[in-house]
Amino acid sequence: MSLSPAKLLANRNNFWAVARDGRLGWDDLLALAAFIVPGCAIYGAVLAGWRSPVLSLYVAIKLPLLFLATTAIVSVFNWMLASLLRAGLSFKATLLVVFASMSITSWILLALAPVSFFFMISGAPAAGTDSELRYAHNFMLTTHILILAVAGVAGYAAMLGGLRTMVNPGCPVGLLFVAWLGTSAFVGCQMAWILRPFVGSPFYDVAFMRPDCLDRNFYEFVFGDVIPNLLRGGL
Repeated sequence: MSLSPAKLLANRNNFWAVARDGRLGWDDLLALAAFIVPGCAIYGAVLAGWRSPVLSLYVAIKLPLLFLATTAIVSVFNWMLASLLRAGLSFKATLLVVFASMSITSWILLALAPVSFFFMISGAPAAGTDSELRYAHNFMLTTHILILAVAGVAGYAAMLGGLRTMVNPGCPVGLLFVAWLGTSAFVGCQMAWILRPFVGSPFYDVAFMRPDCLDRNFYEFVFGDVIPNLLRGGL
């Protein structure tokens, strides 16, 4: 069966039923992955457009890489947990479920790309004091984190319906879903930290990756630096 992401959105119930019956193949998985790449690339180009065209190109490459790498890392854990909870999902079925949710997330990001673009051109300062530039960067960073989080949760919410259709009776679907969502969020945030910059700090040179990419972690940065700076109004 040849699958397009448009068909997935048009009739998700049919998609989950077909996936449950084992009628989706590796070509369908590749079709989903092939949509994730351009969908995320377009949003990635907008995400970093305020900083420089070069960084915009870098992030157009890195955001799809972030999504695919996160999916690849968590899929093994997801399959093992599904097996432990007797969900009855094969490894291919697990990949299909995760990639389907990622495709829906990519649709949402693609739809929000124009909004992010106008937000960028109207809100990004061309110049200012160090405090003003840092505050603007942190504000945009937090906004994009929230957009990505909402898109990701929406994609996984669609997955919940799929899990209810596909897993064996008696499997604790809620527990499986929460574990999958938490794992993806945790791994995705840390992968984003390693692959940074995405928004692009005005105080660093443009680069594909930072030389200190393995220092500290995402959570330390957001809760220790970004949020306190926003709460202080950039002071």
